[in-house]
Amino acid sequence: MQLSHCRSGMSALVAAIAIGLAVPSHAQTEAVSISMTTQALDAALNAVAQQSGVDILFSPADVAGQQAPALKGEMSALKAVQMLIAGTPLEVVTTSSRALIVRRKEAMRVALATESSVSTSSAGEVEEVIVTGTALQNQEAVSNRRRSLTIVDTLTQDDTGDLADKSLADALSRVSGVSTMQVLYGEQESQYVAVRGITPDLNYVSVDGIGMISVANQGSGQRRVDLALIPSQAARTTEVFKTFTADQESGAIGGIINIVPYSAFEDGDKFFVDTFASYSTYDKVPGGNSPGGYRDTPWGGGIKQLWSQRFGSDDQFGVVISSVYQQRTYDETKRNPNGRSYYTATGATTTPISADYNGYDAAPQAFVSYDFTSYVENYGGSALLEFSPSSSWYSSLMLYDYRQKEDQTTNGPTLRAFTGMTDQTQHTGTLRIPDARAVFWYDRFETESRGVILKSRYEFQNESRLEFRAGYNDNTFDNPENMVSYQYRPTNSFVSYDTSGDTVRFTLSDPQALMVPGNYSLFAATDILTSAKGESGEARLDYSMNFDADSRGWGLKAGLGMRDFSMERDLTNTTFNVDRSSMSLAAYDPHYVPWLWNYPVLWVDYDAYNANVRANQTVNVATSASASLSSDYSYDETVSYGYVSGTYATEKTRVIAGLRADTADYSADVPLSVGGVFQNTFGHYKGDYAYLLPSLNVLHDFSDQLRLKAGYSRTLGRPAPEDIAQAETRNDSSFTISRGNPNLDPRLADNIDLALEYYMGNGSGMVSLGGFMKQIKDDIYELKEEQILDGITYTVSTPMNANESKLKGLEFQYIENQLPGLPGFLAGKLGASLNVSRMWGEMDYIVDGTPLHVDRLLFQRDWLANGALFYQLPRGGEVRVAYNYGDEYYDGIGASPWLHRGPQERGQLDMTVRYRVWDDWILKFQAVNLLDDNLNLGYGEDLGQRRAEMKKGLTFYFNIIYKP
Repeated sequence: MQLSHCRSGMSALVAAIAIGLAVPSHAQTEAVSISMTTQALDAALNAVAQQSGVDILFSPADVAGQQAPALKGEMSALKAVQMLIAGTPLEVVTTSSRALIVRRKEAMRVALATESSVSTSSAGEVEEVIVTGTALQNQEAVSNRRRSLTIVDTLTQDDTGDLADKSLADALSRVSGVSTMQVLYGEQESQYVAVRGITPDLNYVSVDGIGMISVANQGSGQRRVDLALIPSQAARTTEVFKTFTADQESGAIGGIINIVPYSAFEDGDKFFVDTFASYSTYDKVPGGNSPGGYRDTPWGGGIKQLWSQRFGSDDQFGVVISSVYQQRTYDETKRNPNGRSYYTATGATTTPISADYNGYDAAPQAFVSYDFTSYVENYGGSALLEFSPSSSWYSSLMLYDYRQKEDQTTNGPTLRAFTGMTDQTQHTGTLRIPDARAVFWYDRFETESRGVILKSRYEFQNESRLEFRAGYNDNTFDNPENMVSYQYRPTNSFVSYDTSGDTVRFTLSDPQALMVPGNYSLFAATDILTSAKGESGEARLDYSMNFDADSRGWGLKAGLGMRDFSMERDLTNTTFNVDRSSMSLAAYDPHYVPWLWNYPVLWVDYDAYNANVRANQTVNVATSASASLSSDYSYDETVSYGYVSGTYATEKTRVIAGLRADTADYSADVPLSVGGVFQNTFGHYKGDYAYLLPSLNVLHDFSDQLRLKAGYSRTLGRPAPEDIAQAETRNDSSFTISRGNPNLDPRLADNIDLALEYYMGNGSGMVSLGGFMKQIKDDIYELKEEQILDGITYTVSTPMNANESKLKGLEFQYIENQLPGLPGFLAGKLGASLNVSRMWGEMDYIVDGTPLHVDRLLFQRDWLANGALFYQLPRGGEVRVAYNYGDEYYDGIGASPWLHRGPQERGQLDMTVRYRVWDDWILKFQAVNLLDDNLNLGYGEDLGQRRAEMKKGLTFYFNIIYKP
């Protein structure tokens, strides 16, 4: 049975089955003016769809030969359809996505993971069909893409069908052209999202249209937003805008990520509680010296819930409350064959481009095993209060607060500063070990993100709308860190390495000596407290007239707004004088051989150190004071904007042209140092910029199934606060100065996009192919120049606008909920989705005055791909297998190609099985990283030389869900 569209601008939301949630959408039940004469039923249904803005889907065969009566008056689309089909063998069912389905009674009773219920609304009794899982998510993603006037992909969340993504960042990595960046140095569970290969600092993240901020990477002053704090079920939909219009934030080059919360008016009454347990297979790192809340167990668990309800005499009030608590203990090991040395035939060090280079593999400069034990708690929630006394007026107030606490202990046995190369061959060699260390770190990472958002919208009779939004959000980061290091200086110990495999192997000549505590003496001890906080307040007013997806003719949209963003970081350093006391007073033997290390290791017992050593130490006051100031700063920024957009739309074509005026004023206070010692004095920087930013988007429907989207826009990449607020350091011994640059201009990007979208005739999926180009002017890199001060020439390092970057790419997407032509038990029950992105980038930058070129951007992957197969089981069940692949990318660009570094390519296979065992109870089993893929870092132009590898293991989740 084929479903016919009743108006252009909407894909077939459902195919052979009616897909919906538990209550009608607000759009389906709000009263509108309906007027039509007696006519054929198919024409009458088309007329209702046009006049109400609600999609009505039907099979032409079902309505053929039927006549519809005349209608006139104020009524809902649902009521109008019920009146049109009264007395016919037809019925109407609702979905949650602005759609109604007209069908023959008893017609669509297929066992395809459906559930039926009867819901009574103000318009009358209608049957509804409920489907959960991947099919529903895909249908809504296709529907959102079809309705969008620009190129935007959406991540739709299902209460029970999503994969075991710990955070919104994890979940977004399944969207076409989106990848995540994990912090592989601090190792805390922070993840940032890159769109189309553009650094996360050049994306913009908002909650219901109000921008989020983050003091990412320990308050270092970057613009990336840590989405690991946000649970994947916190949003009903997350939109990823890849083309830009004048009404959207201009400070984005990669994309705009907007988190859309649940709404009682859009999603209806809803309730579920999901309790789960998790099990991690990598539980190898001993936790005997781990402070804090660490529990040496592979088990974790948590609970999450969502409650949505409309109430009041006319259902004019709504409330949505969600909450989450989850905790888990996990171990990780990162083996790090760090550094590279190149040699001549005589054993002297050189570079790989020098004429005397012997051509052998680079030799490591150090071996380290970072063994992590971590205990993580995530908790928080949101509350949305809604009020809609009429179909014209809607207001809401949202509050959210999410927190993460992590106790992390890191033990780092280290062999370093190798000398005296002997017996070198293409892949092997022997080096002397002059320095061995046992290093202990304990960190207590505490991060919180909270906010409040007020929204009010009024719709006038002339299809115009006035909307006001205001919001406040802040993000805090606190980290007390304790570090203790013991050193052993052997005189006759050697390491032999082998680079012939994927990973660098090594053997030790005297491993027993590394296990003798008396060989080590106290080398360093430091306590550091880092506190950072960011705050943002924003208000905006928008007016639109005849500017909706189904509007025709001329339309207008205009608005203005202001956002203030401030950020500060305070570091307190306590550096202790060391007495070179023996490690015998604080030794811990974990009886443990780390992954890829192959030898027992000696660790630090921090409790014993505190009891036996700390009391005898004194504080180095001068060093502590200078180090405490070195990373302090404050930054404030005010962005003001106004925009106007005009549109003209016919049945087939829409053109949107806009112009945005964007101004920014900023200031920074940074500490000043003289002679390498920071003074208790702060320098004050300030600056401003203003831009006019045009945009043009064109949408054309070749048919109801084939659509073309094209767009041009100019957007900004605002300088990171650290580029402006970098502490000025003047060294009168080396005659060097490093400082921020208050006169930095933002990056300026010209974005061109083109996409062809084809929607399946039966509404079960889509195919799209798109291309994009970005030319980024005034890219920001560290430049060096000479400056004469007091008659002396100093070398000054300053971030400058001096470079250009380019990026182009292709994106392909395929979604089909019911793969055609399959036999037997697969027929109508197996679906698939696939998206692939290919990107080409190039970047020019300057090092010591020399222009250099690299065929890639920072954080840009050449290839991204996601694939999934899903099979629908009885009783709303599903089996889903998904694979995510990301190519290697640079997270650091060196002065020479062999110094480039970043994560190597990696794939991950996940699966989930869900089944409703009783009427209100669902069981779900999930497996993450089924192939046990590790995270690897590389060096070099192709990142082919292994720099580090991290062992994570598999994680299994067992869920019991109550969903009446």
